[in-house]
Amino acid sequence: MRSHEPLFWLGAAEIEIRRDEAYCFDCANRFDRPHVVFQMTLEGCGFYTRAQRRQMLSANTAFIDLIPGPFQYGYAKESPEPYRLAYVSLVGPVAIRWMRRIHATFGRVLDFGQDHTVADQITAMAGQYAQGVPLDRYQASAVAYAFIMQIHSVLMRSRIEQATRVRQATALIESHGRDPRFGVGQLARELDCSREHLARQFHEATGISPSTYLSQHRLGLAARELRSGSEKLDVVARRCGFSGANYFCRSFRQRWGITPAQYRAAPGMLLLP
Repeated sequence: MRSHEPLFWLGAAEIEIRRDEAYCFDCANRFDRPHVVFQMTLEGCGFYTRAQRRQMLSANTAFIDLIPGPFQYGYAKESPEPYRLAYVSLVGPVAIRWMRRIHATFGRVLDFGQDHTVADQITAMAGQYAQGVPLDRYQASAVAYAFIMQIHSVLMRSRIEQATRVRQATALIESHGRDPRFGVGQLARELDCSREHLARQFHEATGISPSTYLSQHRLGLAARELRSGSEKLDVVARRCGFSGANYFCRSFRQRWGITPAQYRAAPGMLLLP
């Protein structure tokens, strides 16, 4: 039973095999209840067309969009073998909001390259759905949410790997982040580019600035040190790349809403990323 709770509502998850061009949908002419569809090619080849641009959907490529909508998809006559696909449909405003977020960051057609974790996950979801495994609405929402987060994770990692300078920047931050003298200016010099150019590329690939990434890296180091030792805060701060305890404490509280001392005094507390 669906309620008005802000959840992912799972409509369906299935695997299909199609062998000819009879499998074709013009979604502008569909009258389904609005729902988000994520469809991935497992074998063979499909197509997705929007605004007169036809894109091929080879293995481990997918599209995500809202039905009804001004696009078409189906079996591609160029497919060298039967078209084997898996799809998930999601209903509700939460699903639509996350779909739009994916569109804004990665587009409607998604290439997962050599990473097959999304394919494995959607295959498992389809198998569970086919078996009629009972899930209450919270379990089903959790499964759908985990799936969407996996999509984000794989695509973001791929974007960073493809952005050579950003990949180099993250490696330098991890290598030199404990040095308080190391900052974005030196990072840009190491990479032979301007701070502005680095910031633009970094934000495009990760969604945050290099200075934010550096700060979060240092805070993560400090949180681990607070758990494993009893050194004074000033020692922890400088060892993890902060100029002093005051700035460290202020940054820590801004990030997680508690002080380092409060975190150290509560061993069971978890810090969300």
